[in-house]
Amino acid sequence: MMKSTWKKLLALLLVWGMVLGAWQPVFAENKSSISREELYQRAQKTINYYHKTYKEYSYAGILDWPALGLYGFGEDVSGPKWTVGGKNGAYWREEQVKAGAGLSKVKNTDYQRTIIGVTAAGKDPRNFGGQNLVETVKGTMMQNGHFADSVADNITGEPVGETLINAHIYGIIALHVAGEPIPNRDKCLEWLIKQQHMDGGFTWDVKYFDNPEDYHRVISDVDMTAAGLMAFAILGEDINAPHVQRVLDFLKEEQLENGGFHSWGTDNPESCAWVIKALTLFGIDPMGPEWTKPSGGNPVTSILRFQQPDGSFSHVLNEEDYLPVYSNGMATEQSLYGLADAYNNKAAYDMLHEKYKPAAVEHVFKDFQPLDQGFEEALALAYDYIMLIDAKGNFHPTQPVKPEELARAFSRMQVLGYAIEVGDISSYKNELSGKEFVEILSKATGMENTLEKLQEEGLLYEGFAMDKTVTKAEAAISLYRLIKNIDLM
Repeated sequence: MMKSTWKKLLALLLVWGMVLGAWQPVFAENKSSISREELYQRAQKTINYYHKTYKEYSYAGILDWPALGLYGFGEDVSGPKWTVGGKNGAYWREEQVKAGAGLSKVKNTDYQRTIIGVTAAGKDPRNFGGQNLVETVKGTMMQNGHFADSVADNITGEPVGETLINAHIYGIIALHVAGEPIPNRDKCLEWLIKQQHMDGGFTWDVKYFDNPEDYHRVISDVDMTAAGLMAFAILGEDINAPHVQRVLDFLKEEQLENGGFHSWGTDNPESCAWVIKALTLFGIDPMGPEWTKPSGGNPVTSILRFQQPDGSFSHVLNEEDYLPVYSNGMATEQSLYGLADAYNNKAAYDMLHEKYKPAAVEHVFKDFQPLDQGFEEALALAYDYIMLIDAKGNFHPTQPVKPEELARAFSRMQVLGYAIEVGDISSYKNELSGKEFVEILSKATGMENTLEKLQEEGLLYEGFAMDKTVTKAEAAISLYRLIKNIDLM
């Protein structure tokens, strides 16, 4: 039955491939006016600018943000090249953290950006300046799915605040670069979608209006909209999800004829960098035909218009924008990390996630240890958001798995491309017996003689019994094995 379904699906995809092929040439002539090799050479000027300019300060200030772009181009900012007299950017930032500088407890974003800088510098974000920055940010996840605005308010000492969308998004990014899945993922996603404006974009803060019509008047910001797209990618959303498409439509509408973007009415390189990071997180080439104008302009070529002779970047191009043209620190750091993602055609955030994931796995669950039955399987499912971690970091491995949790897992597996049917399992009670678990798997896979088939392929967990209640850890084992053997069905 499953093979038949796959054949029908394959045939349908082939038909659609022929249909879609008809409109692909629309972008065929839109070729980037700059190559990746040229991009690389231009970026080297910026790297040299940082190396020369910051050397007299023993590279103090390289963390947090400049380090991200340097990492993307393969620079080790904690290595000998970026160290003077035993001191480098990571050393100076750690001294600041020890002194509480640039790390206010009323600003969650301070902790979040520090994690990004620390990981880009190759340091341990769970032990930096005597602080576990990752656990601090994880501790700001609220029950409603929002990363609180603050780490601890001045009165209660608890994380508070539901106003800042940027704190929410950077909470997602910070945990991602630290190698962790996002706890309370579904509510985290739901909270973000609720903040999406009528035009499909985002702003840095939540809007509250007495008059409902005012919500229609909100004009979203390109930078924060791109940040929202980054968060959707990290949370594992499908590119065809309606809320993702609304963001892409907004950005496409906002793209300028020169291939760049503007924010607050100003054509600038920073907005291009944010869009580049968002696109690469979704596997979209920012230099590809879809985001390249007939002139050959795209977000990358647009960024490079702002590069100064010394390799730095300005925020504006000319005095007509009512701002002086000069080397701008924010424009330079953001331009470099945007160029890095474009050059690699891969987001540095994903590169850091892969780098730090091996060290992160033992910290993912608060109630599940590496030697426990089902740990490895639950961990893999948690990273794919097939099974979830709650707001406090718990998996609840010994609790009975609920029918709705299995239904959600199957639905998520569908999103990831697995040939699974969700089916109606609402008639099952909250505690499932082994027999009921097998029945549900049968409905999901379309298999006949399911028990025998599951046993034959080794898909059932150790200690399975038809009359025994199935725990979340046990369910994780079977779901993981099912995924690994899906082609057998």
